[in-house]
Amino acid sequence: MKSNYLSISNGFVFVVLFAFVAGCLFSSQSMAAEQKGMKIAVINMQKVVRKSKAGQKASESLNKKFEALQAELKTKQDSIKAHKDALDKKLPLMNEEARADAEREYRKMLRDFKQQSDDAQFDMRQAEAEIMEPVLKSLEKIVTKIGEAGGYAMIVEANMPGLYYFTPDAEITESVIKTYDEDAGKAK
Repeated sequence: MKSNYLSISNGFVFVVLFAFVAGCLFSSQSMAAEQKGMKIAVINMQKVVRKSKAGQKASESLNKKFEALQAELKTKQDSIKAHKDALDKKLPLMNEEARADAEREYRKMLRDFKQQSDDAQFDMRQAEAEIMEPVLKSLEKIVTKIGEAGGYAMIVEANMPGLYYFTPDAEITESVIKTYDEDAGKAK
């Protein structure tokens, strides 16, 4: 009984000692960060892309491509609907074999439409990656430049999981938009 009590009390002492040491380490790291004057900034990259001139231009290009694909799919969808409406009217008058053929043809049209829709979504994802890649690479350089000039230890995305609170002073989104637009103007 006594040895069981000693092992429990030794475990308790170990946990308390570990918590104390860990607390000291974290508080010393926190004080070191304060002494070094570590600054952390927050940026909303979606807002930068939406509001910057280059981001707006890229978005317009994507929207044009999207609208063209959407119009093509809408035409195909309308054609299928018209075929289905005509088929519904003729179906009661058809014999069993003709009805089976017509339904098989309709299902084939639906499968083709689904494939075309999937292909269009894939094309849009590829176009988005292709069009946005230069914008994001430029933004990465701008954010790095602002981070180095501002003495920031870290710049994090405002919409990233786990970021629950930040002061408005920490957000540099507008500064990045302004610098990005200025740099894009110089590049022309």
